[in-house]
Amino acid sequence: MTPHLNVNTGRPHGLRQAALKTSGAMRRMVPVLALLAGGFLAGCQADGDGLSNTVKNTDIKAPSSDVEESFGETGAEITLLIPKGASGIYEGEARDIRDGAALGTGEVGNGQVFVKVIDVGSGPAAVASAVSAAKARNSALLVSFAPQATAAAVAAIPSAERPPLINLGAPVPTATGNVYNFVSDETDSAAEGARTAVAGGHKKVFVFATTELTAMGEAEISNAVRAGGGTYLGSARYALSDASAADAVAKSKAQMQGADTVVVLGKSVIVTTVAGAIKAAGFNNITLVGTSGWPQQSYTSPSVQGALIAMVDPEGASMISERYQRHYRRPLTANAAYGYDAVAIASGIIRTKDAKALTAENLTSKTGFRGITGLFRLNASGGVERKLSLFTLTGGKPNLFVAAPKAF
Repeated sequence: MTPHLNVNTGRPHGLRQAALKTSGAMRRMVPVLALLAGGFLAGCQADGDGLSNTVKNTDIKAPSSDVEESFGETGAEITLLIPKGASGIYEGEARDIRDGAALGTGEVGNGQVFVKVIDVGSGPAAVASAVSAAKARNSALLVSFAPQATAAAVAAIPSAERPPLINLGAPVPTATGNVYNFVSDETDSAAEGARTAVAGGHKKVFVFATTELTAMGEAEISNAVRAGGGTYLGSARYALSDASAADAVAKSKAQMQGADTVVVLGKSVIVTTVAGAIKAAGFNNITLVGTSGWPQQSYTSPSVQGALIAMVDPEGASMISERYQRHYRRPLTANAAYGYDAVAIASGIIRTKDAKALTAENLTSKTGFRGITGLFRLNASGGVERKLSLFTLTGGKPNLFVAAPKAF
C-alpha cells in the first residue's frame, strides 16, 4: 500500500504532541538549534556544516525539587510554572519539561537566561501571586505546564499584567493576547497526512478514530480535506478492543465505498486491527494514512506497511537525546523536547536583541523558528504551525518520504 503521491509540502501544519523518536547516539558532537525569527538568527549562529559552535555542552543536574529551583545564574528570567505531585516533588511529565528546560538553559542559554521553577500544584488559586511576583522580578517569559484550569487562569491575566506566556499543556483560551499554545497533537498529524494524500490525487477520505477525537478535531481534518479539493466521506469510532475495531470497519463498508484514502487515528496497537480489517473487507487499493500518535510497536504489523505518516523528523531530537539520557538517566520525551525549545525561543531572541525584545511581534515572526521539535512558528491567534516530514512505514519502520520544508 505504498503511496505514489505528487506531494505539495508547502502548507502550514501543527503537530500537538509530536511523537519524537530518540537515538542513543549523537549524530554530531555538538547540538544544533537554529532559531530563525524576524529575518535574523535568533538562536545559535550555524557554521558551514550546519552545526553550532556557540553552544555550551555543560552537564545540567537538577537539584532536589523540595527546594526552590533555578537553572542558570545570570541573564533574563524565564519563569517555569509547573505543579509538584502528591509526593511533593516534580514528577512525570512536569519533571520531563523541567529537565528539558534545564538542559536548554545550559546548552543554548549562553548566560543570557536562567529558568526559575515555580510550583503551581495548588491550582488556579496559586496563579495570581506567582505571576505578580514574576512580573515584579522582571521575568521575560512565562512557560506553563499545568492542569488546564490552572494554565487557563494564567492565560486569563491581561497581557499588560504579565510576561508573554508559552503554554506546554492542554490548549487554553488566548483572547488576552500574548498567549501561545505550543504543543501539537495527532489530529494535526492526521490533517496533514490527509492534506498530502488529497494533494497527491487521493481525494475521497474516510476516517477511523477513537472517542478521543473531538468534534473540533474532526472538523480540522475534514476542513483540510475540503480545502485541498477533496471529499470528506465521514468517520467511524472504535473502542480499544480488537472486536470493536473490526466491528467499526464492518459497519462502515457502505460509507467507505468509493474511498481512496483512509485515515486511522489512535494511540494503541489496535490501529493495526483497524488497518487489517480494512484489507480483509476488500479495500486493498486504499492509501492508508496514520498519525504521529501510533505507537512504535504498531510499525512492524504487516497491515500498516505502506502507511503514510506526517510527523516531526526525529533528526532534531537525536541531537540532544544522548545528553538528556546521560544527565537524567532516562530517555528524552516529547515533553522534554518542548521544554528545551521553549527556553531556546526566548534565549535566541534575547541573545540577538535583549530581554525587552520578547514581544508579540518577535514571537510571531513569519519566518519562524527551527528547534528540536522541528520548524515552527507562533501565530497571533495563539497557536503554533509546524512543518512536518512525511514518512512511509516500510520494513517495520518509518522511512523518509518527503523531508519537511526548510522554511515557511
